[in-house]
Amino acid sequence: MKRMQTELSEPAVLDWESVIHKGIRTKDGEPLGYIAAEDEEYIYVLSSRFREYRIPKSRVMEFDGSAVLIDLQFERVGRYKIR
Repeated sequence: MKRMQTELSEPAVLDWESVIHKGIRTKDGEPLGYIAAEDEEYIYVLSSRFREYRIPKSRVMEFDGSAVLIDLQFERVGRYKIR
C-alpha cells in the first residue's frame, strides 16, 4: 500500500523506525542507497558509493513498505551529502 504525503492526508511514513535498512530512490527513479538511521528531522542514507547523505524527512514522498521515494532528482541530492 502506497502512502503519499499531502496536506489533507497522513504523513508518508507513520513509523520512521520501519524505514531503517530500507532502500531509497530519487524522484527520477535512481537508487540512492539505504536508510541507516533517523532522528527527529532527518534520515541518514548510506550509498554504495561510500557517500552519506542527511535528507530532511519533509522530502519523503512515499513509502511502499520496501523502499522510500524522495521528491528530489538525483542531480539535486548532492546538496545533502555529508561525506
